[in-house]
This record gives sequence, structure tokens and C-alpha cells, in this order.
Amino acid sequence: MLTAAAAAGAGFAGGVFTSSADASDSDDGVAIVRQLTRKTPVESDRVHLVMPSKFPNGYTVPLSLEIDSPMTEADHVRQVRVFAPRNPLIEVARFHFVPQRSESRVSTRIRLAEPQYVLAVAEMNDGALLMTKTWVEVATNGCA
Repeated sequence: MLTAAAAAGAGFAGGVFTSSADASDSDDGVAIVRQLTRKTPVESDRVHLVMPSKFPNGYTVPLSLEIDSPMTEADHVRQVRVFAPRNPLIEVARFHFVPQRSESRVSTRIRLAEPQYVLAVAEMNDGALLMTKTWVEVATNGCA
């Protein structure tokens, strides 16, 4: 849970994490993840985020995500959160996984307000946060 001061500075309003200049520009969004989770994510080659580097509009940007995990009780992904720090609403997707019953991959489309880094943060069963990010250029605002 965010403290009132951290929430105000990060743009947390009424249960929805919103963008602010400080939050969207610092560490390409890593500071936002720290504020939301109270943990520092570790960049990992176990998290694979595939998005086009350029897309004509921000309304339906394709996203594919896969996390290297055997999905056993001892080693599995609990959830993956996707952040677009320069969007009006920063958390654009959240996916939950069940060990031994699901594969740790997903494909969807998201909206992007402007060119920015998109971050995928996987929370593992041991509490570790594994992260990757990719830069995506969009020609038009998909959040207008």
C-alpha cells in the first residue's frame, strides 16, 4: 500500500494510479513499480515482452508476453502487471496465473498515449519481481 505522501507524489488518486511528470520520467518507469510494490524489480531475461517498435496508432498496440517458468508449486508466476508510465492510467493490464493449470504467456492489445517504455513486471511465487521493458513509438494518441 502506498503512503499518502508517496501516493500524492506518484499520482495515485482514488484507487487508480495516474501519470505525473515525476513518475513518468524517472528511471523509465522503474520508480513507479517501486512505489506500487515497495520492491525493486530486477531486469530479467526470463520475462519476454514482444511489441512493435513502431505502430501507426496508440489505440490497439499488440503485446505478447511470456515468462520462463515451469509453473510448478515451487516455481511459478503469480501475476504479471503491464505499465505504460506516460498513459493517463499507468497500469494497462494485469494477468493472474495458477501453478500447474496455466501457461505463463499471454497476448493482448493495449492503448498507448504517446511514445514510451512499456514495462512488464512478473511477480514470482517467492515474491521476486522480474521485469523487462521495451520502447514503443506510436504516431497517434490512443488514450484521447
